[in-house]
Amino acid sequence: MKAIQSRLLLSAVVCLLAYDAAATEGGADNYPLGAEGVMAGVLPPPGVYLLGYYQNYHASRFVDKHGKSSVPGFGVNVNAFIPRLVWMTDKQLLGGQLGFYAALPLVDLRVGMLGQRDDRSAMGDTYLASMLGWHSGAHHWAVAVETVLPTGDYDRDHMANVGKNYYTVRPMFGYSYSDPEGWDISTKISYSFNSRNDDTDYKSGQYFAGDYSVGYRVKPNLTLALEGYAFKQMKSDNVGGEDIGFRGQVFAYGPGIHYQANGWSVEAKYLRETAVENRPQGNTTFVKVAWAF
Repeated sequence: MKAIQSRLLLSAVVCLLAYDAAATEGGADNYPLGAEGVMAGVLPPPGVYLLGYYQNYHASRFVDKHGKSSVPGFGVNVNAFIPRLVWMTDKQLLGGQLGFYAALPLVDLRVGMLGQRDDRSAMGDTYLASMLGWHSGAHHWAVAVETVLPTGDYDRDHMANVGKNYYTVRPMFGYSYSDPEGWDISTKISYSFNSRNDDTDYKSGQYFAGDYSVGYRVKPNLTLALEGYAFKQMKSDNVGGEDIGFRGQVFAYGPGIHYQANGWSVEAKYLRETAVENRPQGNTTFVKVAWAF
């Protein structure tokens, strides 16, 4: 079992694309853990919006199912910029406002383990989604279906890969209770279905994942919050159809700050990971900026 996992860690590993820091094949997946926070369930009015995410993820341990370091000399550092273009239409479907988005990460990845090092700077996988949003007073909610296309740079013989080389379909749900003069309580949750990586014959297991934020507006345009993310793999990974008993999990928390101005907003957070199993353990810094055209 250890031989299988070591080989996978050296060949398919750590596609730790900052926009994709989760667990499964090589301890990496393509859910953007920590990307959303304050007002996560609030879709904007009709129009075109540009969102820019910057993330740094750093980890110096890869832990096993008991939370103990399991890969000697492990280290990973990721810097990524992820532009996301959002189009909210004026069309209604099932009473909700219809919208679409596309995102394409740009990633610098550096990884080391077992005395070896590798780095890669390239484009990651493409994200496409359609969504619906509803509003009722201080309550806001949204649903979406996101598809991840394996367009990113990938080579099974490299340790550092910014693409995953498999497809993912991901239904999502977001909710916010957002009082303009008080609390903002928000979450976005999802469930991911992955196809097989044909180059490694590895199929990453299905998983729940999501972001959360509990914030308070100390000023009309300034919110301070406790934010974070959670990840729980529900089905084990398999290689060649054989279950290898590899399931990841993580919980992260930390401070966040959100500033809203006329036509734009910025949010920043620093999150530390805990309760980690079968994945890297580290910390992440996120900055998110949104503009309305």
